[in-house]
Amino acid sequence: MGELHIPDLIGRLSKGDWRVLGRAITIVENNFEGKDQILDYAYRTAREDCFIIGITGASGAGKSTLIDKVIKAYRSMGKRVGVIAVDPSSPYTGGAVLGDRIRMGMHNRDMGVFIRSFGSRGSLGGISQGAKEVLYLYKSFGFDVILFESLGVGQAETDITNFVDVTAVVLAPGNGDNIQLAKAGTQEIADIFVINKADRPEAETLCIQLLSTFDMIPEEQRPMITKTAATENKGIDELVELFKKASVKLLPFRSTKKQARIENEVFIGATRYFEQKLRSKARTLAADVLAGKLTPFEAAVQLGEKIYIMD
Repeated sequence: MGELHIPDLIGRLSKGDWRVLGRAITIVENNFEGKDQILDYAYRTAREDCFIIGITGASGAGKSTLIDKVIKAYRSMGKRVGVIAVDPSSPYTGGAVLGDRIRMGMHNRDMGVFIRSFGSRGSLGGISQGAKEVLYLYKSFGFDVILFESLGVGQAETDITNFVDVTAVVLAPGNGDNIQLAKAGTQEIADIFVINKADRPEAETLCIQLLSTFDMIPEEQRPMITKTAATENKGIDELVELFKKASVKLLPFRSTKKQARIENEVFIGATRYFEQKLRSKARTLAADVLAGKLTPFEAAVQLGEKIYIMD
């Protein structure tokens, strides 16, 4: 496609050009020049009627297979589907170890589906900052449903909840840490527990054990539970219907989530801006330390005194 100026790229995005969506995502994820312009456009044109589903859970629970079937279910309804799939980062490149071309491969030729993999890049919440920002691009591009798969990392995976309308935690029988995982924090963010691989004999036991952990939760606040066997396409229609039911139940809390998300984005953006400025000043002061004019501690004080702290 050759060089494409940011205003031209945004113009083509506004017309629904699939070919430039991938390029815009790359710019945002990698903090390339033009990122702020793209995100400003995406935020202002983001659709509020698209349905965002978060899917998380421990490795081995079958999340990717489940998502593949959920995509198929929504496509059968004529919905355009975008997928943000967060994978472990490569220690060498920082990119996703698993790529979008090998995930959910049957949808690669479907122009109603767009799948992109992101590296977690060390994020403790299982979602890189770039993936969170790209969500605005997806919302502005006209997808009806966005599936946001986060890296399952135990207690820290609660980061996903403020970015989605409904959060599903996927468990599988035989994964010994699943009940402990449910007790360790995901109960607070799970709107739906999905017991996948439910054709296994341990599935009913897992369901009973999970229900027993809900005793201290008021009944109206308890997560829903459903069973699927994604490889056999069983329970998918019921899960999709449950997504809809949970969305209606959680509608009163949507503005609170949005407020928390925006506060975080303002904080992260300001932190990134000041970090760049501070590193530049620190580099100058480091030269004075090396020249014997200052100690590192005196330099730190000087740098701190240059920062404007609001009351």
